[in-house]
Amino acid sequence: MISLPAARATALAITLGSLSALAPTAPAAAADVPTITVPASRQGYGPITITGTATPGATVHLYESAYKFRDFYPAPDYDNGGYITTTATSAGRYTLTRIVDSGFYFYVKVDGVDSVQKPLAMGIVPTLTVRNSVATVAADPAQPGLRVHVQRLSGTTWTDVATGETSDPAATFSAPVAASGSYRAVIDADTDNNLLRGTSPTVTVGSAAPPAPAAPAAGSVQFTKIQYAAKDEWVRITNKTKATIDLKGWKIRDAARTTYTFTTSYKLGAGKYMYVHTGKGTNGKPDVKHRYWNRPAAVWNNAGDTATLLAATGKTIDTCKWGKGSGTTYC
Repeated sequence: MISLPAARATALAITLGSLSALAPTAPAAAADVPTITVPASRQGYGPITITGTATPGATVHLYESAYKFRDFYPAPDYDNGGYITTTATSAGRYTLTRIVDSGFYFYVKVDGVDSVQKPLAMGIVPTLTVRNSVATVAADPAQPGLRVHVQRLSGTTWTDVATGETSDPAATFSAPVAASGSYRAVIDADTDNNLLRGTSPTVTVGSAAPPAPAAPAAGSVQFTKIQYAAKDEWVRITNKTKATIDLKGWKIRDAARTTYTFTTSYKLGAGKYMYVHTGKGTNGKPDVKHRYWNRPAAVWNNAGDTATLLAATGKTIDTCKWGKGSGTTYC
């Protein structure tokens, strides 16, 4: 073994120390890349739920763009002002809710790091009415310029009897048709805006029309409980008859005439009940008995109010009136 003189050993140690100081340090760990999950599509205008993962406790910022433009911007919070954000849980998960009216792209940003971009498609929901030999088609989402086909059933074949585009800004299309027959509306897909083709239910008029169902009687559906003084306001309505009642077109409103409408079919079975919540949520969750008004603020007046239930014909079916109380009434 060769030993170095003390002076040379000291000089070598100094040199090695200097070189160590100049050596590059390991880079800091990169920030976690957030993830995002967006529904593939939804039918018509309404809310979607966006979920994902992010650094626990970090602020999650939502960015969005109309599908057609890909010009991303912070998603505005139209109800509360500012922009849509949330905080990741201690488990590193987050949930966001967004109202959409067309095809979109979304991503989230966390601590300056972007997630991947995810698209959302929207299914077009056409509504067809035929009155006095005129067919009228309304589109949901309410967008002009969508290609519309009014079709009549001949045997087993659907044939175009009128075509055109939804108007601006009403997003409707009207055309004359024969006084009797079975009709449907078809709205073509719009690939620029990621809108999916939609078909309305069949409408039969004239001699081929089935007999109209009997008008619902007053008291056939009743308010059986209302929670009006809580963060989660809701009304419970119960079918008091021995037959299923379709609530499509029915309305619930308060004394100030703030109105919720069953815009799609909801078949309330004999003796069954369901809930309409004032606040935000997803229809059918936690189960099929729940629907959501998606109002940004409370509807029912804690000091006293009147709930009115109207059939699709406009007939008053039930009312429930209360004064200042415990926050719950059984009508």
